[in-house]
Amino acid sequence: MNSNLKAFICSVAYSPIGSQFMSSLGVLDLWAKSTVRSRKEKMLAEAKQQFENGASIGTLDDYKQALERHWVSYNEYAYQYEFPEKSESERDEYVSRLRMAYFYWRNAPSAAKSVFRNKTKFLASFKKYVHRKWLYVPDASFEEFEQMVTQYDCIVKPCDGKLGRGIFKVYKDDDHRDDRKLYDDCVKNRALLEQCIESCDELKALHPQSLNTIRIVTVSNKEKACVFSGVLRTGVGDSVVDNSHAGGVSAQINVKNGIVESDGSDTHNNRYVSHPDSDIQFKGFQVPRWNQLVDACCEAAKQTGNPITGWDVVIDCQGEVEFVEANYGPDLDMMQSRYKQGVKKRIYALIKEYCGIEMN
Repeated sequence: MNSNLKAFICSVAYSPIGSQFMSSLGVLDLWAKSTVRSRKEKMLAEAKQQFENGASIGTLDDYKQALERHWVSYNEYAYQYEFPEKSESERDEYVSRLRMAYFYWRNAPSAAKSVFRNKTKFLASFKKYVHRKWLYVPDASFEEFEQMVTQYDCIVKPCDGKLGRGIFKVYKDDDHRDDRKLYDDCVKNRALLEQCIESCDELKALHPQSLNTIRIVTVSNKEKACVFSGVLRTGVGDSVVDNSHAGGVSAQINVKNGIVESDGSDTHNNRYVSHPDSDIQFKGFQVPRWNQLVDACCEAAKQTGNPITGWDVVIDCQGEVEFVEANYGPDLDMMQSRYKQGVKKRIYALIKEYCGIEMN
């Protein structure tokens, strides 16, 4: 399918009107159930491949049962949650990525999906907490683009990208002879150009090459909101992003006081007492201005009415809360794997309290 046609179809389907129309016809519910079936088939095929390649953790029959009952991927089953070592009652304490995705697909408001899926809409909607300059390149002239990249260190992002993919930096002191080509590529790829955020000294010290952010997960409705979890996220090596799926290391934050209470870990379940580059110890690290971050995220969550939101935020060099981006359907897997403890009962109770939905 032509990329422009695909982008147009997605923009219509993801718009508030398009999403509401799909929901009213029952299409959204049918799509969600169909997607779950498709994802399960794919996960089973991937697991079979693992066993054919000599994977020795658990058995294929046991994984099939876990997949049917708990909707877990093989990675969750074998590595993240260590299901082969757990009883059925212990397994039932965990909530899988797929089960939470099913909840998000069916229950996230269409207006919230539209805002969170599009980075330009997000930046405009939460401008109270966005202090950096930015351009949606297809709507900007080459002169505006060139002024940005020669005046500021900038970061280029796909407008609808995720998992830290396709992100790179452009420095003001670079050789700018190829700016026209860069501009044309950004227009073609519907890219967003943002002034690089300079974080406060405490966060920058962890890994100066990347912007190290805080992921705060809120549960909310229009009247009230609470913080369910907090995670400190850092880049490693030469990476300019801190996303776990891009190789970053993260650690759990105590939501009551903003102090990191776990060692760091990555998606391969490697553990780090200290950051592998800066050697700063994770446990005991105090997130600066934690209460200010919590208040901002809860205020924004009530604005959207989205049930569960993952906010990526930072304290900038001026001591201000800066929103980087947000996700209307955040994963909870890193939190569960880090503690080796499921959060199913806690999150289900909050979903019932805030959304009135009984999960099973």
